[in-house]
Amino acid sequence: MRAHWVSSLEIEDQYTLKGDELHHLVNVVRIEKEEPLLLLNGQGLIIETRVEMISKREMILKKTGQRRGVRHFEFDLALGMPKREALELCLKEATELGFRRVYLIKSDFSQMRFPDKERTEKLLISALEQSNAPFLPEVFFTEWSEIPLNRYKRVLLLDSQTKDIQSQGDIRDGSEELLIVGPEGGFSALEIQLLHSQANIKIVNLPTPILRSPTAVATGAGIMMESLLK
Repeated sequence: MRAHWVSSLEIEDQYTLKGDELHHLVNVVRIEKEEPLLLLNGQGLIIETRVEMISKREMILKKTGQRRGVRHFEFDLALGMPKREALELCLKEATELGFRRVYLIKSDFSQMRFPDKERTEKLLISALEQSNAPFLPEVFFTEWSEIPLNRYKRVLLLDSQTKDIQSQGDIRDGSEELLIVGPEGGFSALEIQLLHSQANIKIVNLPTPILRSPTAVATGAGIMMESLLK
């Protein structure tokens, strides 16, 4: 179903959209009268509506239902920033997959600066609308040493450089977990020393060629979600 993000969304019987919102839905999304449309605020509120009227000045939506999205897991992502195209795809995937937080780190081998916050928000909103996701992830621009690693029951580190794999800690359903993915150049020796020193870390070296960052994010999320099937 088509969806539209509204930051200040509240529960009402009717909604009126104007200006840029109207232009986007009519000229870009090509929504028509009588079509259903989800309104999302990125914080779990989902309003089901139907288009009642479209004019050059406004669009009138009638509420047909409402519900609250539910988080089925508490997964966060720590990402050593790859190049721009890969980074943007990672951010979109994080939204679609339901990550709660994304820590962006300019790691030793990252080849770009922190992205513009406004552009980052637009990317997340676009992914939310396309996937009908109820939640937007929080994004933090930080460093490896600033991530509260001790708060997590398990930290999953996708590391193609380390051959001696030590798995520590068990999967605990419903607990906070963190996925760590590095940039294209991998982790530096200092980063490996820091990350491998964590007591709750699980180091995973997959029997695959080197994965692009977006592929690693999706793969790591799949490994983490596998615990939900038990």
